[in-house]
Amino acid sequence: MMLGQGRAAAISNDDMAALARELGCHPASLEAIAEVESNGFGWFDDGRIKILPEPHKFDDYLPAARRAEARRLGLATLSYAATKASGHYKRMTNGPGPRYALLARMIAFDENAAFNAISVGRFQIMGFNHAVCGYRSAKAMFEAFVDSEANQLRAFGRFLVDKKLKDELVREDFDGIERGYNGGGLNGVYARRMRTEAARLKRGKWAKWPESWPGKGVTIAPPPMARAEPVSPPPPPPPPAAPEPSPVLPPAAPRPTPRASWWSRLWSGFFTAAKGP
Repeated sequence: MMLGQGRAAAISNDDMAALARELGCHPASLEAIAEVESNGFGWFDDGRIKILPEPHKFDDYLPAARRAEARRLGLATLSYAATKASGHYKRMTNGPGPRYALLARMIAFDENAAFNAISVGRFQIMGFNHAVCGYRSAKAMFEAFVDSEANQLRAFGRFLVDKKLKDELVREDFDGIERGYNGGGLNGVYARRMRTEAARLKRGKWAKWPESWPGKGVTIAPPPMARAEPVSPPPPPPPPAAPEPSPVLPPAAPRPTPRASWWSRLWSGFFTAAKGP
């Protein structure tokens, strides 16, 4: 099986409706993000999951000592502007071939940096967001996304909550969503496309929202990493140790009664005589 191929289980409209209910927004807004990010589908025609390597992010996650070599090999760039100027995005529009060829080279150079530096799936979530999406590593998130869109949808919901985009979704503030979801720098291009897609979806498949959608499907809570492992109760404290008996000491010898001095005997006799019988 090729890198990026897996079970690829799809989500249903009920799943999207369930997430919309959980976030309190319109499902058309959620789906509009996917339409702009991946044309609404998370896999290429050959069955591999959609990815986009980002050389400037690969640079960020490399050890500092290896960055110069990666740049020399054409795997890394200093910035988004440098990535764009290099013609990278034009080369990456030709389907899975160039994208997976570059990913394979990145993995051979540094696997951890490679998986952190790609956007993945229907919602094109960057690998370095794996922790907020509930995964221990970018590679683990990639493998979960390859398995099913339900995993992608849960991660998408957690990402939106973590980035505090829930209010923007409810208000349908697509400019705010572009800034929070895509990091800015797109000058409203994605926002306009999302707004157009949301309006189209509201007229079409979501025209009868919410009455026709019971909201069955996946939910975003609780995330895997938030689920605490069961902890055994601490053992009861040991009973207090019995106090050690105090050592039995022999009775003290009676102290001899000191003999009164001749002066005290004389003085005592004087008082006795003075008091009389």
